[in-house]
Amino acid sequence: MCYHYIKRINTTTVISCFIVLFWLMPKATIAQSIKKTINTIDSIVNTSLKRDIGVIPAPVFNSTYGNGIAVVPMAIYNHKKFSPETHPSTSQGILYTNFANSYIAGAKQTTYLNHNYFWLDAYVGYASIRYRFYDHPDVPKNDYTEIQYKGFVSNIMALVMVSKYFYVGPIFSSSHLLSKSDLLTGQDEFEWYHIPGIKFSYDSRDDIFYPIHGWLGELSYTKLFDTKLYNYHFDKIKASISNYYSINHNGSKVLASKLYTQLGYGNLPIHEMASPGASPILRGYIPGNYINSSLISMQAEYRWMFAQRWGCVGFGGYGWLFDQPSEIKHHIGLPSVGAGMRYRIFPDFKINMAFDVAFGRNSWNWSFRLSESF
Repeated sequence: MCYHYIKRINTTTVISCFIVLFWLMPKATIAQSIKKTINTIDSIVNTSLKRDIGVIPAPVFNSTYGNGIAVVPMAIYNHKKFSPETHPSTSQGILYTNFANSYIAGAKQTTYLNHNYFWLDAYVGYASIRYRFYDHPDVPKNDYTEIQYKGFVSNIMALVMVSKYFYVGPIFSSSHLLSKSDLLTGQDEFEWYHIPGIKFSYDSRDDIFYPIHGWLGELSYTKLFDTKLYNYHFDKIKASISNYYSINHNGSKVLASKLYTQLGYGNLPIHEMASPGASPILRGYIPGNYINSSLISMQAEYRWMFAQRWGCVGFGGYGWLFDQPSEIKHHIGLPSVGAGMRYRIFPDFKINMAFDVAFGRNSWNWSFRLSESF
């Protein structure tokens, strides 16, 4: 009881002292302190960020998922108190709906800290997607199975720089999905998919949005967290390497190339399989028409910004789609060729709005996209 009495006396005494000091303080000093505080807050809010904000509507024409529209609000910003070489961070949303009663709502955050020493990336969203799965790419267009996925999806990546240009760190995805299809039996309830892994990256690009020279290499290994409740079990390896080379002195003409592979081992659910046209890998294909556990692809493109805000690209590539890595000899060949236009929607950060038309094996596709394909 004495302790609480003493504590009340000490608290009262401290508050009384502050009141007396505030009362005795010259009124001019008080006014200056308040004004300084307001100016500091105003400076933090209005001048601490170099930023660009926009909302990008994008029509989506896709015979697999259905025609619809996506709206992408995006903010790119770089705190002025950060070092100049620290990459800008992005906050991005996605709202998508179509005439097949499918929709996606999600948010993505990418952040660089401490001279790019830390590289953080996270996504969370909810989706209800119906799409057509073609068991073989050469079957008639009306011979397909409709598959529905709906549920919660999230993933996170936290990389740390271990030496110049080299990063390493954990990755983790967690999904709670319901799958419905004539092909999928015994899955009338939501299932959890917990997939931990590790990622290595090498990044010497001069710019993360529109590089004109440098390399980007990525290697990751993930594994489905095994439990007896799962209908699936798999390991997955992803690897890619991209190069950027400026043909002229001002960087308006760039030659970019990328080699990408996914190797799936075991029994993969369809949403974990590789499909050309996604990411985007080998433009000219509609995601879902060609799908399997493993994919190897190579592509290159010529980028030309012929005006301050306008540019164009020409690209081509080839891929091999197959099941397990041991079955690569039974692959499907996937050529891809196309061209597109660019509009620099965020000039301060060199981010382009992309419109591409591409042709592939027995298919063609056109798409709107924010930023380059790789």
